[in-house]
Amino acid sequence: MIKVTRGYMYNPEESTVLINEIYYEAATGNKLSSKMDTINYIELSENIRVQIEEVDSKSYQEEIIMNEEDGKVYINEINKYGKPKKLYATYR
Repeated sequence: MIKVTRGYMYNPEESTVLINEIYYEAATGNKLSSKMDTINYIELSENIRVQIEEVDSKSYQEEIIMNEEDGKVYINEINKYGKPKKLYATYR
């Protein structure tokens, strides 16, 4: 299983969000890889936008455990390319 630590940093001037994901082996805590990308703020779910807007820093962090099927895809991409092709936030 893969644990994803994801951070969101909102830039209200550009209406974009920088998303940083770090991927860990859930059982051991060993870091596997990381990926960063910028998306339009409106692409985020309303729930995440509310979390970001509630704090002065306009940032939010969460941890997610991938389901087994997605974990296999991400492990394969990390092994092939050193990092996944897509952020898990935008994968599904």
